[in-house]
Amino acid sequence: MPAPSPYESFLNATRAAADPLRADILRALRKDSFGVLELAHIFAVAQPALSHHLKILSRAGLVATRRDGNGIYYRRAQPKPDCAIYDYLVHLYAALDGFETDHARQRRMDHVHAERAERSRKFFVDHADEFATQRELISTPVTYVPALRELLDGADCGRKRALDVGPGDGETLLVLADHFDTVLGIDNSPEMLERARAVIRHSAAKNVSLRLKDFESFKTPRQDLILFAMVLHHAASPRRFFEHASRLLNDCGLLVVVELITHDQEWAKSACGDIWLGFDPVDLDDWALEVGLAAGASQYLAQRNGFRIQFRSYQKGATQ
Repeated sequence: MPAPSPYESFLNATRAAADPLRADILRALRKDSFGVLELAHIFAVAQPALSHHLKILSRAGLVATRRDGNGIYYRRAQPKPDCAIYDYLVHLYAALDGFETDHARQRRMDHVHAERAERSRKFFVDHADEFATQRELISTPVTYVPALRELLDGADCGRKRALDVGPGDGETLLVLADHFDTVLGIDNSPEMLERARAVIRHSAAKNVSLRLKDFESFKTPRQDLILFAMVLHHAASPRRFFEHASRLLNDCGLLVVVELITHDQEWAKSACGDIWLGFDPVDLDDWALEVGLAAGASQYLAQRNGFRIQFRSYQKGATQ
């Protein structure tokens, strides 16, 4: 079947977005991806009907999918500059995003995020003592700490404050302490935070502090560097993590991401508390670009049991 002409693409997108429910779905997918059951809950619509609307949006090129193990998640398709109807889609999305979300629907979206976060939090409450053993199955800091040190040695950013989100056993806190005046580690799990505290107590680092805090509720002060080391796959909304990091960073500040590349090992969800089975590097780059962070240094590291690690850096205010 021949590709649609630009005019046909315009008509298809217009018809798809003209339905009130489909327009609301596009608004809900602005900053996050959801499974079909999650969307059915958010919109209080039966799954078959919801799937029908998603199919129409997909055929019109307005939604994209990403597979995560046995699940499929929908997100709003981002128009590319070479797209025949790029300008139209940019204006369409901007218009849709200008309307306020229904309060009841927003509560249901928040409920989906809260359920995701609670599954991850509960895992670390129940399995904090097994953290090191489970981590050995996938990745240990020895895999990426050399890359982190190398990056920090030559990083073009301020050296006052660094934030380590989910510092695990504290190894990365000690690396940051060698490069920044003050380092703060935050975690929403008291059990995991105590593991990091034990390491810091037995080190010579005097510029490290720890706080029980959820990342998205952390507001100030501005940071010169934020580190997500193997935490995004536990985040209820990875894209929102990028957005909040951009808000917290100083100009020219760095976001450093150490993360799994997309894999299909479903057992990691039950064994390690993962919400997501890794990420395509393009997804990380897209999220960063959307919130004003430019891609910088990157490395791809082999790891045991078939997992691969991506080491990425993004700078605020740099040329895109």
